[in-house]
Amino acid sequence: MSHTALRRQGGSRLRRSLGLLASTSAVALGLMATQAQAQVAAEPETLSELVVTAARRGAVSVADTPLAVTAFSGEKLEEQGISSLQDLTRLDPSLNVQSFGASQTKVVIRGIESNVGATSGVYLDESPLVGGLGGNILGDGKPGVRLHDIQHVEILKGPQGTLFGSSSMSGTLRVITRKPDLFEFGGRVEASAATVKGGDEFFDGSATLNVPIIEDTLGVRITGWGESGGGYVDQTINGALYENNNNAHVKGGRVVGLWRPTDNFNLTALALHQEIDVDGTQAWLQADGAYETSSPTIEFYRDNYNLYSVTGEYDLGFGSIIASTSYSSQRVTNPKDSTPTANSFGLPGSTLFIASVDFRNVVSELRFSSDFDGPFQLVTGAYYENSQSTYQTNSVLATSTGTALCYSYGECVAKGLHEPGRGNSLYEFGTRTKRGVGQYALFAQGDYAITDTLTATVGIRYFEAKIHDTVVNLQTVFPDYIFGQVTTPSITGDSRGSNSHTSYNYSLMWEATPDINVYARAASGFRLGGVNTATSLAQQAGVVFPGTYNPDSLWNYEAGVKSYWLDRRLYADLSVYRIDWNDQQLSAQAAGAFGYTINAGKTEVNGVELNGAFDPMPGLNISGSINYVDAKLAEDLPADVFAAGTFGYEGDDIPLTPNWSYSLQASYEQPLAYGLDGYVQGGLAYRGESFTTFNSQNQYYTKLPAYTLVNAKVGLRRDNWDLAVFGNNLGNEAAYIGVVESPDGIRVFSPRPRSFGVRVSSTF
Repeated sequence: MSHTALRRQGGSRLRRSLGLLASTSAVALGLMATQAQAQVAAEPETLSELVVTAARRGAVSVADTPLAVTAFSGEKLEEQGISSLQDLTRLDPSLNVQSFGASQTKVVIRGIESNVGATSGVYLDESPLVGGLGGNILGDGKPGVRLHDIQHVEILKGPQGTLFGSSSMSGTLRVITRKPDLFEFGGRVEASAATVKGGDEFFDGSATLNVPIIEDTLGVRITGWGESGGGYVDQTINGALYENNNNAHVKGGRVVGLWRPTDNFNLTALALHQEIDVDGTQAWLQADGAYETSSPTIEFYRDNYNLYSVTGEYDLGFGSIIASTSYSSQRVTNPKDSTPTANSFGLPGSTLFIASVDFRNVVSELRFSSDFDGPFQLVTGAYYENSQSTYQTNSVLATSTGTALCYSYGECVAKGLHEPGRGNSLYEFGTRTKRGVGQYALFAQGDYAITDTLTATVGIRYFEAKIHDTVVNLQTVFPDYIFGQVTTPSITGDSRGSNSHTSYNYSLMWEATPDINVYARAASGFRLGGVNTATSLAQQAGVVFPGTYNPDSLWNYEAGVKSYWLDRRLYADLSVYRIDWNDQQLSAQAAGAFGYTINAGKTEVNGVELNGAFDPMPGLNISGSINYVDAKLAEDLPADVFAAGTFGYEGDDIPLTPNWSYSLQASYEQPLAYGLDGYVQGGLAYRGESFTTFNSQNQYYTKLPAYTLVNAKVGLRRDNWDLAVFGNNLGNEAAYIGVVESPDGIRVFSPRPRSFGVRVSSTF
């Protein structure tokens, strides 16, 4: 079928879906309006309070937490169709999750954007979600675990380093899963199918089963999920058109077991596995236009992630002891076309630059959380983490169809495709970098009720990390590859170092009235330094830049008001903050081709956040957030950074950080006839423009245009069944939610084009 025919077929499907959406909406709205007129006016309900565990000392209301925090219930996530980390940006604009396809993301809170590694932590229950990093492994290493059967999500803003580790220098995103019900058998199933404008159909689904094995003692909860299709990027390789080449295939599952042998002890075990396979390139080239790419090689993506954890809690009466340990592993392979770069250095043909990472991580924590009778409460404990990562880069000649005959150094050698003699090797060059990080921390945080309405909090965390990096040169491009020589692998870098730091947290919360809390907070954050892995390859091309980069740190100062109004039908949360960031880690490019990490000196970030929720009448809920961030360099970049070709001056905006962003969600539900309940839901998310570098003096200065994403859903419920039609990205925005720049082109990652679909779910 021709490209044009496929587009027309997609348009036909869209018209049918749009008709279904419109007709179902009209029926539901008409019934709702008729029923509403027949009803006697009822008093609006008060907003329900959502509790969080941000202080790691039991559940506390969001309004009573002395820091900026937003939280969303599992029901809210299901209502808005939230199933990934990137989806969460539709609910809270202060959370900026840059997306680089089906799995790779970068979580940015309050504009603390570095383009290098993670500046925020993500936790699944007690376990940090961490993964492998490398120059061409996009994002911040966090695995793209899907969010199904979730109890609630917490977004903790500002440094959380005293109570959480794992790069929580700008904030922490906590995902709390639903635990087994030890009394009731039950579950939930959900499935959806959608058409995609100009693309392939998209299918996804999930199922949950809860089984109490021994009533009140032992139970298990099993959740599985899957996704397939949805491709929308067309790729032309040597004249051959590959339509919708980025179909994604996701399958995963989670098992949670809960054992409660006594009233004061429980043990929770979790096992999670997820696989993601994407057929081809997930980005389009800006030069080719939206959803089109002429890259001459197939850029597939493979991601395999596992997490195992055990958490035990013992209630002492005056507090609890919580012990947790987790093990995670991740393997990622992500080829990227590098033909223009290779050709510029005299290498003929099409070239695939294949990045892969193998990551292992062990985390253990032991803490005590008090429940004293007096005005003083305490959380204290110890933390240990050990991670081992192997990051390998491989440059391999591709075939005329865009594939490679081997994708790693070992595979090329084993297949006899890396032999001496000009023209006898497909393996152009490669390196292997191993990094081992062992760290431990001691932490304590105390709350003291000075009066019945005034509470002070002081926290401290000391951590020390030992780092060992080794770089092995597998094959040298010049002169070895050029002249047909096979390089003997050798260690070109071996460095050991240590980082240590103390983080602090101070806050004061005043209960002005039963409905108004005021707080002030000052907290610090810290992040490890590292090694620039491309140094060896750059030196072969005569390009020099720093071989290492230093740790960076920040102080966050904020004040806020959390308040209820109109008989607790309206909730508003306002915070203002300033962040002083020193030695900010940022990515830079030398000679237009070699990425490396710099320390940027000083950065100032000032911002305002406003979150609210309102129930104006029975069945109607409105919520939203507005976020303003002003992030700028506080001084010129260092001289050595200028010398390497990256330019930034005092007052320049920090890359990829828009000034304004906001979100709005609304839902209305109304009883109808015949035992049906009808509902309408909608949401929009706006993000302002930003740029990829400091100013136009740099080689790349790509503008990320402002965009607005709009979603809507109309549905009917009866008993335990729910049937809905939905539309996502109704404005069909080719939004820039991730950008990668290089001589190989400016790659743009966008959300799926306008989609219409049907979703059905049932609980039992």
